[in-house]
Amino acid sequence: MKKKLLIVIGLVILAVAARMLGNVPAIQDMLVERGTTAVARQSATPQSVSESLNVYVCGSASPLGMGRAQACIAILTPEHFYLIDSGAGSTDNINRLRLPTSRLQGLLLTHFHSDHIAEIYEVNLGSWVNGRPEPLKVYGPTGVEEIVEAVNAGYRLDRIYRVGHHGADLLAPETGVLQHRILNSGSTIEDGDLKITAYSAEHPPIEPAVGYRIEYRGRSVVVSGDSNVTDLTKQAVDGADLLLHDALSLPVVNTLATSFREAGLARQAKIITDVIDYHASTDTLVTLAQESNVGMVAYYHLVPVPPSAIVADMFLRGAPDNIVLTEDLMWFELPVGSRDIVVHEP
Repeated sequence: MKKKLLIVIGLVILAVAARMLGNVPAIQDMLVERGTTAVARQSATPQSVSESLNVYVCGSASPLGMGRAQACIAILTPEHFYLIDSGAGSTDNINRLRLPTSRLQGLLLTHFHSDHIAEIYEVNLGSWVNGRPEPLKVYGPTGVEEIVEAVNAGYRLDRIYRVGHHGADLLAPETGVLQHRILNSGSTIEDGDLKITAYSAEHPPIEPAVGYRIEYRGRSVVVSGDSNVTDLTKQAVDGADLLLHDALSLPVVNTLATSFREAGLARQAKIITDVIDYHASTDTLVTLAQESNVGMVAYYHLVPVPPSAIVADMFLRGAPDNIVLTEDLMWFELPVGSRDIVVHEP
């Protein structure tokens, strides 16, 4: 007992001493220098890119949930870097993953709900500052032109201020202005070994909305955006290695809506109930995984975001082994010449 007491006292003394030393300017300067050196070295070393099709979850949340970034998926190969959607908080995750934003080639939008477009300019600004050589192209269904024009107009003064401050040699003014291209169902992007095909998504009353199938050197991934499972979904995932699909847990959402009604929060209960009709339930995704030849299904844009391990388990009830629940900073590696999918936990 006496020995344990001495250990506790020793730890307290060490903690107090560390606190006191932390208040000494010379010690503070040394610690900050070491910390900033480590940050600079890390920033100078972007995420290593294997000879694979790599898929990063930069945002796994829906608006029903906090603590995670909203929808954003990164597609990365040695020659390509595209983002799919740009929800609130996702740019921070892009930076935490050390993705090579200086070579970002495009932002693909599935539709124009706020949780999919909130950080378009943050993505543009970050890659512009990091040296992207060309204007960022924003792809999406009809309506993308209105979004891009609004973002360009809303941040016009910001661009002027930054060019004026840092100089046009560092920040070429024309490079900071977004460009757009309409991609409706059936439209494609062909970029060397990478092919991206848009397909129609069912997300009423939004029309059009799209998902994307990405193919690279024999590997493929489908990203749904927000959609119910339809025949077009089944066609898009046919033979795909990986499907990232929005997922709604009906038992959790129904319980949440009931709780709000009983608490007298009728407006919140209606909003929660309304989301059921335009997001894929986990039951329909389990059926899709069982009846299709997709290699793996990953739930993202989770409705609601699981606040605990118990709720996370509810999302995976009845799910086969090839279904996983995503979280921010998780990523999937699809090696070329293989059927393997390596799941990297955050």
